[in-house]
Amino acid sequence: MKNCKKIFAIVLAVALVLALGITAYAATVTKTEGVEGPASITVTLPAIPEGYTANNTYKIYKVFDAQLAEGSDGISYTLTGSHTTPPDGFTVDDAGNVSYAGTSTDGSLTETDIAAIKAYVTEADLVATVETTIADSSFTVDNLPYGYYYITTTTGTVVTVDSTHPNAEVNDKNEIPPVDKKITGATSYDADGKKAIAEVGSVVEFEASIVKKNGAENYIFHDTMSTGLAYNNDVVVTVNGQPVSAGSATYTIGADVGDTFTVRFANEYIETLADETKIVFTYTATVTSDALQLDPANNTASLDFGDVNGENHTPPVVVEVYNAKISVYKTDDEDEPLANAEFVLKNSNDKYYSKDADGKIVWVDSIEDAEVHISDAEGNVPAFTGLANGTYTLVETKAPAGYNKGADVQFTINEHDYTAENLIKSATVINKEGPELPSTGGIGTTIFYVLGGLLVFAAAVVLIARRRASVNA
Repeated sequence: MKNCKKIFAIVLAVALVLALGITAYAATVTKTEGVEGPASITVTLPAIPEGYTANNTYKIYKVFDAQLAEGSDGISYTLTGSHTTPPDGFTVDDAGNVSYAGTSTDGSLTETDIAAIKAYVTEADLVATVETTIADSSFTVDNLPYGYYYITTTTGTVVTVDSTHPNAEVNDKNEIPPVDKKITGATSYDADGKKAIAEVGSVVEFEASIVKKNGAENYIFHDTMSTGLAYNNDVVVTVNGQPVSAGSATYTIGADVGDTFTVRFANEYIETLADETKIVFTYTATVTSDALQLDPANNTASLDFGDVNGENHTPPVVVEVYNAKISVYKTDDEDEPLANAEFVLKNSNDKYYSKDADGKIVWVDSIEDAEVHISDAEGNVPAFTGLANGTYTLVETKAPAGYNKGADVQFTINEHDYTAENLIKSATVINKEGPELPSTGGIGTTIFYVLGGLLVFAAAVVLIARRRASVNA
């Protein structure tokens, strides 16, 4: 009989399941009134990465009462006072002893057995509730009766079933799902995909991913775009390299409050995926703001998991999108502002800056079709905004009246440089007054005045000489 009891104890010893991102500066343990005994359960929590929020609730239910044999490892189980029959997969003999009658052959409960126990326990079987926070590494519930216990967690689906004989030590087998996000397409983007420079009106490509972990439950992917990015409603979900269609059996797409879009996975679908399966989201957005030099547009991704109330979530992963501008100030050579100077901007492909009705930059072939920026009375020229990295040339097409046009000015906006010095370029263009020019070219009329004067002088000399000659004669 003792051997049978030992075998039974081995069969019932099972893998535990607790929480994934557990919590708290000190776990709060609430014992059910009237629960007292010599046993204990200690749960070791998984390490939680920095930034995660995983306030977890553990519930400990007593499935069977237990008695330990004096002087041996023997243990026997009986029904608790709140039940008259055992769960599916277990039987009770005439003496009231509980035995395992399921299909397990390796000492671990099957998923069917665990589901039966889950359906079997009620609030009357609850002996302790434990609240943990991110700061906790473990907790212990003392003074429990000997028994066979079922432990649930709000961070995942993996549960623990174990015996206290006299003490149980278990490890949380749920795992925290990692989230990543990066930019995969823009005018210029960094190798890690966290920052990009993109022209207003251009399309930026994004990729986010999560990894299915042990105990995966209630996976909800959140994506939020700030002002400056317009989502193109084109998310594609890929698993094992193959697109997966949306639907009630896989996932649904919506938009929770504060989200640009939200993807909710069906637990039944997640359960079909092997642990470590990577789920990839690809989608795009159009850059709508031309003021992203100091305040970039952000795209943020995060994942809720476990608890249906959304209390467990990963830290946000943020990527940033910038663009640049070129500012011009117009003066004369005495640093006085000049109005009515006209400028256009040319790129390295000899095309000219313009914008369409939606504010999108378009580069035109003809300078006549370019957008002209004119200096005001203070010498300020409206900036050329929303630019990507590249080399640009500022061309003055018309100078103020009485002044010569200034020389062209070249600017370079470097990729991978998100400093104000790189993204905000400026220049002062100086005009000088034009010289007085001859009306007919060459030496002008001055020579004729000089020659005329000489002729008059010569004629006078001749006239005087003739008069003297006639008097002498």
